[in-house]
Amino acid sequence: MSIREKLSGNEAAATALRQMNPDVMAAFPITPSTEIPQYFSKYVSDGRVDTEFVPVESEHSAMSACIGSQAAGARTVTATSANGLALMVEELYIASSSRLPIILSVVNRALSGPININADHSDSMGARDAGWIQLYSEDNQEAYDNLIQAVRIGEHKDVQLPVMVCQDG
Repeated sequence: MSIREKLSGNEAAATALRQMNPDVMAAFPITPSTEIPQYFSKYVSDGRVDTEFVPVESEHSAMSACIGSQAAGARTVTATSANGLALMVEELYIASSSRLPIILSVVNRALSGPININADHSDSMGARDAGWIQLYSEDNQEAYDNLIQAVRIGEHKDVQLPVMVCQDG
């Protein structure tokens, strides 16, 4: 009998990012996506990836760093949730209009007002018209699979667009 290992959605996302071995990951942790950059920074410190991990002061800065690195030709990823994605919105339009195939792992959570930690898609739906391809994952395996596929989709010569992979928080 074989042993099956189960990963949380965030760990599955971080594992997919590790297997991509991107050149750059810029990140600012926000719940419930915090674990993705945490797991990934451990991969960096353990030498399991050759990625330049860029800790920044906000999600706006994270996407700005992603835009700069991807424009320079580096495969670039990041992760966020909820109000963090809302803070990135201005930069999302720049990434898509510049045809930069950045990969963004979104762990969906309701936009807060005053506080809301429920899972819904109000964050990614708010970015629906920003020109990003959006892939929605039904479970942890799909989150992993969609992140792996996102690279090939976004970087395809006929596409050249950023890809947002969404999973429930």
